[in-house]
Amino acid sequence: MTETVKLTTRNKTALRDRSLVALLQGEVVVVAGEHGYLYICDAFNPTAVIRLHQLRGDALGTAAQVLIGKVTAVSGLATDFDSDWQKIANAFWPGLLTIQLAPQKALNWDLGDGRTLTEFAVRVPQREFLLSILLRSGPLAAASASLAGQPPIRDITEVSASLSEVGVAINEGILPEGPVSTVLRTAKSGTGIEASRLGAISLAQLQAVVPTISTPKP
Repeated sequence: MTETVKLTTRNKTALRDRSLVALLQGEVVVVAGEHGYLYICDAFNPTAVIRLHQLRGDALGTAAQVLIGKVTAVSGLATDFDSDWQKIANAFWPGLLTIQLAPQKALNWDLGDGRTLTEFAVRVPQREFLLSILLRSGPLAAASASLAGQPPIRDITEVSASLSEVGVAINEGILPEGPVSTVLRTAKSGTGIEASRLGAISLAQLQAVVPTISTPKP
């Protein structure tokens, strides 16, 4: 069984490098997000992404979220990252903001959807250790380290049944409760941005940056 390793000030660089090696080798890694532990793996390794979904018991066709380390990484992944998206990303990343964008057609990845989705979810997290990995790894596929349909796991001991099947598991203690991320996407009309879910970031905060952001009409 993979041992969970407690993150400390002294070992964080060594554990970052150990995690990067595991990801490069196509393994799934368990790390802390803001308010729950996550499974992460190389977004461009289809075998690793399949393993991530198997650990969760996801239904076929479920797509993983994509995590990146900085705003500039989006341009190589999406076709519709225009000036309004840029303003929003600069204002709220790193943070609990997820945006859904159209992927570049040339991307050689499968997030679990069989390459059928017309948009993917991407975010820059603000958790320090996770962000330190992302700044060196490139895009990672990510999903909650809980079974599909279950709430986030704040205590890493609750995912111990799966630890024999991951490369490394980093223990950051019991994570604080907190809000879900706010989710934005291109409006159904094809122009403008709409908030499909409001969470940590309010509509007022969003509109202070891009006034035309709306919520879906009933």
